[in-house]
Amino acid sequence: MKKITNLLVAASLMIATTATAQNTCCQTTTVAPEVASGMNSTLVPIDRNSPGINLAVSAVDLPTLEFLITKKNTAALDAMGAPDTTGGGGDVVIGGVGSNGIFTPKDKSRYGVSLAVGDTFELTAVGYDLTVVKTLTDSLLNGKYSSGAPCCNLFILLAAQLQDSTIKGFCDTLRNNGVNGAGDVNNIEDVLEVIDGFSSAQISVESLISILQIINSNGGSISPDCGGTGTKDFFPYGVNKNKRYGYEVDNPVAVKQLSDVSLFMMFPNPSIDGVVNINFTTSKQVDLSLNVLNTLGQRVATQQLGSVDGNLSTNIDTGSLTAGMYFVELTDGEASQTYKLIVR
Repeated sequence: MKKITNLLVAASLMIATTATAQNTCCQTTTVAPEVASGMNSTLVPIDRNSPGINLAVSAVDLPTLEFLITKKNTAALDAMGAPDTTGGGGDVVIGGVGSNGIFTPKDKSRYGVSLAVGDTFELTAVGYDLTVVKTLTDSLLNGKYSSGAPCCNLFILLAAQLQDSTIKGFCDTLRNNGVNGAGDVNNIEDVLEVIDGFSSAQISVESLISILQIINSNGGSISPDCGGTGTKDFFPYGVNKNKRYGYEVDNPVAVKQLSDVSLFMMFPNPSIDGVVNINFTTSKQVDLSLNVLNTLGQRVATQQLGSVDGNLSTNIDTGSLTAGMYFVELTDGEASQTYKLIVR
């Protein structure tokens, strides 16, 4: 990646960059999505969903909104194990997440880098056009020029032009990572697999921007036969590397199991007619309440069941709930049991 610094300087002159550090392509009207910079005041348990996130600036001309997840104070490394300085260098991207920004910290890992209790992760909004990525990836991997030569030959030429031999194996790298066509590129995690094919270094937000600039500055080399337009600046994107929102990872939530309850049944599940029936048995008299939680852990419904001794039957009205996944929590105030509920 360091070998292409001079090319990036030239390419940056052709990329629309505003005074607010937005990096965008390819319309003068394009606006990158942005989160408000800051740090969440509530710790996120490593085994629970992170809170949702809102945008401070909405994207313009970019139909796909997702987020990059970086591990703070952990530099992306180059092929030699030193901090990669492409684009100025930055923290390593350990994954991506969809437009709601919700994920479980323990589930994110990339390049062998993961999150542990006490770590801080940050979200950076990125806008792009998934359809363009799918078309380009499929055409490069499986397309042919009018001459009959495979589109993958393009990367042999690019590797020589950029003096970066890693690019030559772009198609093989993608296939080895399970990307064989448009059907394998459906979200930001898949896009990162594609971007990895352009470099032997770990990806940071800064180097990702640089790679996107390379793609656009060399767009004239990618003919329509291979998913390009034959012109520069054809791959729309928008990201502001300076706008990040952080969270600190906390210990797992220790939940004392409600051992006095057995034979718990919840039906129908998924809920299809607005009512879910609940049956269970207690081994002794116990005061219970029943809560319905959304995926953010917020309580959306509750019932005070009172003192229960033996069998109990009740129901949950799901008619006012939007379709999606919920959690039904049975608790005595100290211990609890939780069950997944799907509302359709």
